[in-house]
Amino acid sequence: MIVADAEQLGSLLRRARKDKGMTQAELASAVDVSRQWVIAAEAGAPTARLDLVLDALRAVDLVVDVVPDEPDDALETVLGRARG
Repeated sequence: MIVADAEQLGSLLRRARKDKGMTQAELASAVDVSRQWVIAAEAGAPTARLDLVLDALRAVDLVVDVVPDEPDDALETVLGRARG
């Protein structure tokens, strides 16, 4: 999945947490942060610490895969459809 902003990443985190059957409090405990931090991260807080966001993603079995953003006509067509 291509994530374009913090809000999309937060939504992805929330969905994965719920799919895993975790509460916000359980995720907070797993990452060693407050429940308020989880609420903010799931809302797409643009100032959330990256290391904690990565820890939270790992706690719900997600990983980040960074790839070059290379313009490619076929890729741009697919991305254009995905972006709406």
